[in-house]
Amino acid sequence: MRNCAIYSSYFDLDELYEIISNIYKSKTIRINEDKSKISVINNKLFSKSANSFNIMISKTDPDKFFRYINGMYNFYAQVPAKNNDIKQKLLIKITTLNMVIGIESEKDISEEFYKELLTISKKLDGIIFWGSREMLNSDGKLILDLDGNSEIEDFVVTAHTSHLDRNLKIIDSGIKRKERSEKILLEKNIPFIEHLPPIVGDEDAKIRTKEEVVKRAVALCIVALKGECQLSGEDINVEKEIISTVISIFNAQDYFSPDEIEFINNDNPKEEDSIQFAWRYECLWTLLWALGFIEKLEYPDKICDVAKSVSILKNFEDFNEFLNKSNLRSKEEILDEADLIYRYDWACVNARIKGRQAPSELDSGVVSERHKTLNWLINYMDDEWDDVGTDT
Repeated sequence: MRNCAIYSSYFDLDELYEIISNIYKSKTIRINEDKSKISVINNKLFSKSANSFNIMISKTDPDKFFRYINGMYNFYAQVPAKNNDIKQKLLIKITTLNMVIGIESEKDISEEFYKELLTISKKLDGIIFWGSREMLNSDGKLILDLDGNSEIEDFVVTAHTSHLDRNLKIIDSGIKRKERSEKILLEKNIPFIEHLPPIVGDEDAKIRTKEEVVKRAVALCIVALKGECQLSGEDINVEKEIISTVISIFNAQDYFSPDEIEFINNDNPKEEDSIQFAWRYECLWTLLWALGFIEKLEYPDKICDVAKSVSILKNFEDFNEFLNKSNLRSKEEILDEADLIYRYDWACVNARIKGRQAPSELDSGVVSERHKTLNWLINYMDDEWDDVGTDT
């Protein structure tokens, strides 16, 4: 095997360079300008080989880093562990990570190099992803593999102190919100995992502006209308007139995402695309709640009132009237719903993986659309509409 990775809550690149330099004192060490790659070159009489350490840290590319870490968290959260305590502690450890070191070797990793990697991991208080199936501790013992096996009885979770201080500052409000959501889940008899992390706290949340939300609501109404027309077999000329009229009323030609533009301009879209865009009524409903036109987001066990959502927009003569009569809800209200739907969606995904119905009559389609919309509202990963994820 030539590839593996070390994960650590440390993020000091100078410290990492010092660790590697001390281990490989007799070898040539090169580091690139931004310190994202360290190469250790072994010069022998008739041969030359190199091992590379490719580094990504949370400080230099936070969006990419945390997307990657969130993917890893979700990956291991689905493993059917034989020792659930070990699994939960590994998940906690993953939430503390700040550094990923991808190891590349020109030859299969030797026993000597493996021992050196364990030394690096130990000095960084790290864990090692080995062979695409196993997560090891710094002693080389199996924490968890994809079959749920472990070789250890306990796993002590530690993190770099600066990381912990930072998180306590950022997520205190998020933790309290998480606790409120979990209380609702208990009341609804919906399963959850305690270590599913909080979403962003109030201090760092960045909510979309009222104008952004109004434009997005108009765009969603229009693409949902087109999806509905396609599915109902509406005459194409009648459909075009309906869409053209709504675009004209709200001056909406520039409100659409790239995927929406492609759908709007397609006279004969695939049925699955029409179904997908018809579901956007759920997104519209969520935005109408955020703008103050819907009193409450009810428990997501049934689809929204489509007729009502369309009638709300019909009441406005133009975009400015819609904008002026909108009252964007508080950051706290929006974050409360975003955290709750995040946990509802985890329950739906977990049930689907296990081949079961969503718990407590949750409608997984409604949950997914609402989750996407609320993630867009809170600027999740700073993604624009087409790319907004619903990670659980």
